[in-house]
Formats: sequence, C-alpha cells, structure tokens
Amino acid sequence: MSDTKEVAKAKSSEVASYEGMEQYSGTGFGEVGSEDLSIPFLRILAQLSPQVNKQDGAYVAGAEAGMMFNTVLNEVYDGDQGIQVVPCHYNRRFVEWKQREAGGGYVGSYLPDDPIKDTTTQNERGQDVLPNGNLLTNTSQFFVLMLHPTFGAQRVLMTMSSTQLKKGRKWLTQAQSMTAKGKNGIYVLPLMSQVYTVKTTPEKNDKGNWFGWDISRERGLNLSVPADKDIFESAVGFAKSVEAGEVKVKDEAPEEAKDVTPNTSDGNKDIM
Repeated sequence: MSDTKEVAKAKSSEVASYEGMEQYSGTGFGEVGSEDLSIPFLRILAQLSPQVNKQDGAYVAGAEAGMMFNTVLNEVYDGDQGIQVVPCHYNRRFVEWKQREAGGGYVGSYLPDDPIKDTTTQNERGQDVLPNGNLLTNTSQFFVLMLHPTFGAQRVLMTMSSTQLKKGRKWLTQAQSMTAKGKNGIYVLPLMSQVYTVKTTPEKNDKGNWFGWDISRERGLNLSVPADKDIFESAVGFAKSVEAGEVKVKDEAPEEAKDVTPNTSDGNKDIM
C-alpha cells in the first residue's frame, strides 16, 4: 500500500461545500427513525474482496487488499496509516451464515450460552458447520466511534472472528487495565475513555495469507477539552443505544463466511 494515499478517500472540495449548512442541520430527515438506519461495518479488504476487483460492480477506486472499508460510506482507509477510533460497547455473539455456495447471507445470531454452539462440526477449512450446513462464527463485536477527518465521529462496527479473536481479547484486556484514582479510590476507566489507532497487518499460517487488525492505544480523552468531551458524550450515548437494542446491525457476511480469510484456532471456544 502506498504511503501517499489519504486516510479517507474524500474529495477535498467536500469540506468547503458544507459551509453555511449548519442552520439546516437535520432538514429532510423528518420521519427517519432508528429502524430505518443501519450501522456500517469497518472491514479489512482481502485479495478476493469485490471492492478491489476492477471488474466487479462493487469496486471502489483505489481499493487494495489490506485497506479498511466502510460499508455504508463506501470509503477505504489506508491500513498502514490507520484511523482513530473510540470503543464504546463490546459484545460477543455466535453468528449463523449461509455458505457462499448456498447463496450466502445472514441467518441469525445467538448469545454465548446458546447450546447451538455445541452442535457444530469442523469442515476441511476449519470452519464450524451446523447440521443444516450453515456456518456458525464465534464473533467479537466492537461498536466504536471512528474519528472521521471530514464527518467527525462516525458510528461503526468492527467484528473479529477466527484468527482475530485473540486481537479482541488483547484489546479488551488492555482497556480493562486502564485505571484512575477517584474519590473512592482506584477505579476502572470506562471503555470509551481512550482513543486507539487501528491499522492492518499482513499475517499468514500454513493455510494461507491474509490481513489482520493491528490496534494500539493512542491517548486518553481529556474531558476538560471541549472536543474530547463531545466525543466522550457521543460515545456514552452510542453505548446506551446499543445496550437498549436501538442500534440495527446491517446483516452482512464477514470475510470468513465468504471463504476469503483462513479460519483457524479459537473456533467456538468461550472467550471474554
């Protein structure tokens, strides 16, 4: 990937075009409710992703394997340069997908204690297969605010499964280790108190090559800084919306269900 690529593939003229529109904020969305909206996924593009294939209708100009892709904004972000996110809420689900040869597509999701996870067998690719032939994917879901250079804090969903489950565990462990001293002693800081840089990194094993997540802490939010306070309050609001079931996830198969990324190790083991 070229270092000269911008983090967001947004035209510079877009920024100037929004001047003078503040007084019309929200105009035109009169009857839009939460049921009409879906949160975008932030995905890692692979060699076989349609966004990198110029012959595919889903091709995105400039897209390369290893870049990150916003499924709603239809933007790509350089995996070497990375983007900044604020994690807001975490959960884990077992997600059922139809296999590609069966047409693909989301079927449903299950809580970690659902007995369905005990009914799978592994195929030759190491994927967990249900008796009906569908895939069951142990998935960590991170609902985050992406700090977009043009549009500000954007709600997106990062999912981790297969080889990336350990990345999710590491991220959660690091986040839970962040503490501060308060009036009543030491306390664990909220998940959304920190800004992280998300990049991608090439990985491989005896089953193939792919790109994985590379997540590092950037800094803590400072609530005495107005911009940071706005981000924190937005993150808290996002977390509450997820917990209340108000956030609709756009049902889209992960790369693992599209036979793009090798599926190894963790499978349906219990994790944090």
